[in-house]
Formats: sequence, structure tokens, C-alpha cells
Amino acid sequence: MAPSTQNSIRKLFLIGLGLALLTSLAHALPSTALPSTTPLSTTPLSTAPLSTTPQPQAQRRGAPGPGTLAGTVSYASEIEDLVKPYLSTVGAPGKAIGLVVGVSHGNGRMLFGFGARTVNGTTPPNGDDIFEIGSVTKVFTGFLLARAVKQGTATLDTVIDPWFPAGSPDFNGQSITWLDLATHTSGLPSYPSNLNPTVPGNPASGYTAQNLASFMAGYTLNVQPGTHFLYSNLGSGVLGHVLVQACASTDYEALVRREIADPLGLADTRIVLSPAQQLRRVQGYAGPNSAPFNVIGEPLAGGGALRSSARDLLVFVDAAIGHGPAAAVSTWQDVLLPQRRSPFGNEGSSGLLINSDTHAGRRLYSKSGGTAGFSSQICFTTTPPVAVVLLANSRDVQGLQALGRDMVDRLSKP
Repeated sequence: MAPSTQNSIRKLFLIGLGLALLTSLAHALPSTALPSTTPLSTTPLSTAPLSTTPQPQAQRRGAPGPGTLAGTVSYASEIEDLVKPYLSTVGAPGKAIGLVVGVSHGNGRMLFGFGARTVNGTTPPNGDDIFEIGSVTKVFTGFLLARAVKQGTATLDTVIDPWFPAGSPDFNGQSITWLDLATHTSGLPSYPSNLNPTVPGNPASGYTAQNLASFMAGYTLNVQPGTHFLYSNLGSGVLGHVLVQACASTDYEALVRREIADPLGLADTRIVLSPAQQLRRVQGYAGPNSAPFNVIGEPLAGGGALRSSARDLLVFVDAAIGHGPAAAVSTWQDVLLPQRRSPFGNEGSSGLLINSDTHAGRRLYSKSGGTAGFSSQICFTTTPPVAVVLLANSRDVQGLQALGRDMVDRLSKP
């Protein structure tokens, strides 16, 4: 593969990482700095569908309805002030052409749209528009893992070898576990070396289970699993792939629908969109130029293939701060438990494919995502329960993580 092609693939495939984080990824943590003895919660979780209690619906932007926060106008004005510096409807580099903001505070949810759905447009996006969420997909994969553990499908210490009969990487006989994959400590690289794109601008398109099996059988780990942090889109994809098989699903999207989307009423959280959903799919941009839509081969889907709306994501994340069916809230508690150390932030730690750190005196959980034409961010705290969802139709929006934190800070004030 030519160096120019390799560089292009690396740039496009490192979904969900801001430039400011890239240097951190090069620094491995010593094995003694990665405590991993904290188990998943032993509190029993029902294996019944997540929708065991009624789920209130988020209202449409600007329309009153159940769950509306008090002081909506003042919140909207304050949020708009925070968002303005990040917008450019003409597609200025590092800015968002359009941005949808979802917030949950107390028992209410709100959705706001800013900027434009298209470059030089005047119609803002809304909470029902569908965006690519990139690496925020990984949080769904972590949630699926927590569900599988609770249902007795496997344990966090289960090794992945049985799902790769032709062979899988090890280090001096130590195999990779599901927990290693879920904490970016598997030792697997960010992407496999045998990519062979079938769709222009999508380096992971056309990647098959046979391709993955071949790579895994031939790859040699350079570090002991569980001892070094190395952000791996491949590792997240592998986790999704083995979950699909272990949970007897047909594919990753079907598993997400069965365990998360359908029970919680997330009608727009999909990989493949219906004709009606296609009409609500927002165009993504790289600067002022249209970007190709995201296509990822099935065995890597768990690392970044999902599309969703701000409305759906807000319902999903709201359960993380205690607002939702008991089974979903309990699963989120397991997802958020610190499992390994993370190099990000103050006192950073990794849950199941989500990071947390201490910020402004509280524990803050976050995950960012990005594709060739989209940027995304979820950010929340449980003390007090506040959540923010950000979806932009531009790639590499600079400061989106900081914006999410600023919003959580503002909404956390009495």
C-alpha cells in the first residue's frame, strides 16, 4: 500500500479523536498503573426488555410538551450564546455548519437547532434529523457488553479466541479478553492493515468477516493485553463482532435494535436507513465541501457505523443519569464503573468504551465521535444529573468537547 494511501486511511479511520488527543495516545501506561479489579455491579438486572416502564418522549424543538424544563427561553438564550462561536454556515474550517443540542436537566429534555442543514442554508437542523455519530457508536457497544454480561452470555474476563478459530493475537500466551477490548487495552492497532476499500472516501468499506479473521490470525501483539492504553477502532469493532456472534444476532444493527433501540423507542438509531429516514439524513461537510456518507464493513461496525438523531441519543444518555427504565439505568451503572486507567483528563478512567475524569469537582463522562463529514459528542454527570448531546454536520469541529463540558457546567449550577 502506498504511503499516501496509508496516510489517507489513517486520517479518515481514526474516528472520534480530536487532534488534541492524538499525542496522548502514543504514551502507554505502565502495567502497574492499570487497576482492573473493580467488577461489574453484582446487583441483579432483569433480562427482560429494557422498556419495562413508560418512557416520556422528548418534545420537538420550540414546542411545549411533557417534560419541558422550567425557564426554556432563558436556557435557549444561554445555550445559543455558548454555541455561536462554533458555527459557520459558510463552512469555515473547524466550525459547524449546523449543530443540534440536546440537554437533560432534572426530569426534562430539550432540543435546539442552530446554524443550517446545508452550507449557506438558512434552515437549522432539528432533533429529528439523522446524523452520523461515529465513535459514539462505541458507547452502544459498551452497553451491549454490559447487557451480555448480565444475561450470562460471557464475563469480562472471557477471551475472544473461540470466535476466531483460525487464530487470534496473544502476548506470550496471554489472550485478549472482552474487557481489554472495552478499555482500549487489547494491544490491537487502531485499524487493520488489510483494508481494501470498496467505496471512495470510506477506508473500512467492504471489510468482511473473512478479512478480519485473516488479520487476527496473522497479527502479533507488541504489548501484554490489559497493560497499555492504545485507542483502537479495530478493537471496538472486534468487540461488536464477537458480541453479535455470542448473542446469536444476525448483525450489529440487529443486536442494537433488539437490546437497545427497539426497547427504548430509538426509532432513528440505525446503520441502514429507510426511504423515509433518508429524507431526514443531514448532509455532512468537510469545510464547505460535501463529504461522503459513512460506510463501514460489518465486522467493524461496533466501532463507528451508527446513525442517530439528537432525540434518540438524548433518551439513551438520559438513562445514564437515572431517567429511564430500571433495567437501562442499571445497565448504564455497569457501563460507567471504572475498569482501567485512561490517559485523558484529571484522574481519567475507562468504563466500558466510555471515559470519565474529574472536572469542576464532579465526575464527568464523555465520548466524542467523528466521520468524514460529522462530529458528535455526549457529555454528562450524575451529580447533579445533567446530560448534553451535540451533533454537527461538519467534520473536525474544534472545541466540541469543551462546548459539551461548558454546557454541563452551566446546567449544573443551582
